[in-house]
Amino acid sequence: MIRLRAAACTLALPALLVLAPCATAQTRSLQVAAGATPASGSDEAELWYAMERGEAELKRSPLRVRDPALNDYVRGVACKVAGEHCADVRLYVMDVPQFNASMAPNGMMLLWTGALLRIRNEAELAFVLGHETGHFTSRHSLQQWRRGKTASAWLSAFQMVAYGAGAGAVADLGVLAGSAAMFKYSRDMEREADQLGFASVVAHGWAPQAGADMWARMWREEQTRKYDRPLQVFSTHPASLERLNDIKTAAAAIPDPPTDLGRDRYRAVVRPLLPRLLDEELGQRRYAGSILVIGELLEDAPAEDKGLLTFYLGEAYRRRGLNDDKVKAAGYYASAITLPAAPAAAWREYGFNRRDAGDIAGARQALQRYLQDAPQAEDRAFIQHEIDKLGGTP
Repeated sequence: MIRLRAAACTLALPALLVLAPCATAQTRSLQVAAGATPASGSDEAELWYAMERGEAELKRSPLRVRDPALNDYVRGVACKVAGEHCADVRLYVMDVPQFNASMAPNGMMLLWTGALLRIRNEAELAFVLGHETGHFTSRHSLQQWRRGKTASAWLSAFQMVAYGAGAGAVADLGVLAGSAAMFKYSRDMEREADQLGFASVVAHGWAPQAGADMWARMWREEQTRKYDRPLQVFSTHPASLERLNDIKTAAAAIPDPPTDLGRDRYRAVVRPLLPRLLDEELGQRRYAGSILVIGELLEDAPAEDKGLLTFYLGEAYRRRGLNDDKVKAAGYYASAITLPAAPAAAWREYGFNRRDAGDIAGARQALQRYLQDAPQAEDRAFIQHEIDKLGGTP
């Protein structure tokens, strides 16, 4: 799981050298050979069997995202960072609107769609997937299994992973959360996974500061949840400003660092999913975090995305409904309809705001524009009724 633990070595050297070969004998695990499978009857085989049962269920899960373009792209990045272990890693994108990623000992990697909303570019995606692959190649899960397999909690967790997905979407979410939390690695293991993931990102020409940029945003989002449960990623991957600062230092220490972020490549694949990702984000009803996430996306967005993101920022304020949130929402709706690619719903919400402000003509015009832009809207009859109530010339 993606914990961004700091490297123990001095960071005065080029970071690629620092984060790859500098681990001590105590932290460097025995690297698994590409294509290796556990010996029959071994405790590792026992572990793989349980995970394979869980994977068989996840393949049929209604939460599994089956978009071919997205899966091909994400798997391609995973394969690149996995190197010779490409054939050993099987990646599943799961429709869960929270940031998390996890890696099972048999090569099953999970990436949740909430991460896709928060990741900005290919380099950040590579950082996440490279870290998870580092856990796999270093056999961290096996080490944790051997330490805790006698505990009844492990058996219960395996039973949940192996059999729980058949109970529907709610159970599926429990399976995913359970499988993500089963392997809570030690600080040394997290450090080693960081070293391997960071080295792979830099070796393949991605910009080394990407991991720090992403983690800084996640840390800011976590600070919005002081009175709520922590972000899922921080439930299993403890947050640390020290880790963030060490990643920044490591990236800054690389002379003539690569600069490829792969932003356009990432956006080309994820952009078609953006409305759905935003809808699911707001569906969690954790509006302080959503306002931060969407606001930061808006600041960094290309012009063609600003209308969509401005509308959803208005939606976040409207749904939260605290203090002057309604006024803020109205301002964002009014701004959204002036921007490229604003969704039709922006005209609907703007129309309702004009109606509430007593601007009957403006409300009627906006609601008519909504029906024009969304002729198959499910609420068409309701909106037409609202237009009729406003009176005036059709």
